[in-house]
Amino acid sequence: MGRNNMVDAKIYSVSQLSKLADVSVKTLHYYDHKGLLVPMRQPDNGYRTYGQKHLVILQQILIYRALDFSIEDIKNLLNAKGQDLHQVLSEQRVMLVERQQSISLMINSIEATMNNLQAKKNLDIFFQDIPKDKVERWDAMTRSRVGEEKVQESVQNFAKLSEEDAQELQEESLEITKAFAKTIGQPIDSKEVQELTDKHYKSINHMSSLMVEDFTGISFDSYIQMANSVDMSEMNELCEHYGEGYAEHARAAMIYYAERNLKGNK
Repeated sequence: MGRNNMVDAKIYSVSQLSKLADVSVKTLHYYDHKGLLVPMRQPDNGYRTYGQKHLVILQQILIYRALDFSIEDIKNLLNAKGQDLHQVLSEQRVMLVERQQSISLMINSIEATMNNLQAKKNLDIFFQDIPKDKVERWDAMTRSRVGEEKVQESVQNFAKLSEEDAQELQEESLEITKAFAKTIGQPIDSKEVQELTDKHYKSINHMSSLMVEDFTGISFDSYIQMANSVDMSEMNELCEHYGEGYAEHARAAMIYYAERNLKGNK
């Protein structure tokens, strides 16, 4: 009992409390001025002194300040009793939930912007060997055809790639594309054409596995759909950029490959 009284009677100077609570002396003076934490005064010199009760109150103030409560709100909380305290805390909770929701929206907006920027970097890497005006025109054509929502789905996927992955995939794709362009006019069932088509299939599977969670492989139907995507103007122009007749040559080679290798892959 006597020991507790000794602990309760411990007195701190303003500088001691400042160090103990990791709060500046200026802040303690400010709290005193605002009536939040009014110290005792030594009768002989008027110096500020603080007891254990002040330390407990200061800890409460610091928690409320960390929650971004105003000085007036904190004063009300410290002075509130019983039901009044419950009411004040209830009101503060509503304010904090609203602020949390607002912050969540801002975080989502920032993340979306970051994703768009990362996706743009990656797409710039993928199309670095093609004139910018062509890429911009094809992009506008795609947006007009499928709508912004579908485009954003693709953007989110491309944003999952690191720049290193994007660069590696671009180099791999360009190597296959240029080699395939040299086979235009050859029979689609030739060994060289089908080996390159197999490389293409494995390459887009590799890229998809980096962008899509729980990816299990491109199915027969999906690969046939990719082959027929050359019917879309922008895709046709992209293929023809690498050589006249590329689009139809790629379509036929991919369908032939799928018929013989992917029929059981649904």
